[in-house]
Formats: sequence, structure tokens, C-alpha cells
Amino acid sequence: MKYIFYALVLCSMAACQYFETDKISSDTFYDQELKTISWNQVDQFPNFVSCQKYSDKKASKTCFENTLISNMYKGLSSKHLVSSRSIKDTIWVSLTVSEKGDIFLNTISIDSLTATSFPDVSMWITQSIDSLPSLAPAHKRGVPVAVSFNLPVVLQTK
Repeated sequence: MKYIFYALVLCSMAACQYFETDKISSDTFYDQELKTISWNQVDQFPNFVSCQKYSDKKASKTCFENTLISNMYKGLSSKHLVSSRSIKDTIWVSLTVSEKGDIFLNTISIDSLTATSFPDVSMWITQSIDSLPSLAPAHKRGVPVAVSFNLPVVLQTK
């Protein structure tokens, strides 16, 4: 009986090592968490007031893009583009929506031939961006973040 008791005590002491958990430092946990985050995607896209009714991520993104494009089109369609030749060019507009919801124009990439034909096109694009309605910022894990994107503006004359 005495040997059985000692055997049980030895087995229980040997089994304690299987119940130990490894402690993870906060730095290790932080590094592991950073690796799992997709930094190229946001959880919620920037929203115009008219798009806040959409809770679906895809529908919200589509509403944001359509509202942005339609406001840009309104600003540019009021200008009378007259050219001596037919032009079909894509102007790339780089925009940033800050974590406060402010929209900033970064750059406008325009072909030199188009720029000489329409010297005011950069000013028109800037004015149409400045006239955009207010935005709610994008969110990543519940935190407002800044997002940047490129918008193609197709300029076509006949």
C-alpha cells in the first residue's frame, strides 16, 4: 500500500508539467497580432452622409465610389471643353481621406498634351474635390484611419 501511495504521488508530480502554460510577453503578442492584420483593407470605408444607411461593406463602398464620381462629374461637366482635335485621356487623381474625414488632393497625373489643351483642368478637378460633401472617415478595428486611393477621370472630347 505504501508503494502505491508513493507511485501515485510521483505520477501526480510528473503530470504537473503538462498543465503549465507558456507565458507570452506583451511584445510577442503584439508582434503576432500585427502579422494577422491586413493593412491594405479597412473594416468600414469612408462614408458620405447619404451612404450611412448601408451597413454592408460592399454596398457602402459602392455608394462611396458612386457619390464621389457623381460629384466629380457634376463639377467637370459644367465646364465647356473645346479642343481642335479629339481627345480621350485618363487623368489619375490621388486622394486621401484623413482620420478626421477631411479629403485632400495629393497629386494629379495628367498627360502633357492634355494639360496644354486644357490648362485649367487641374483647377477644375481641385474645385470639384473641394465642393464634396462632408465625410465620415474609414475605420479599421473601430479606430478612424486615413485612406489613400487613386481615382481615374476619363476626359473625352469629340
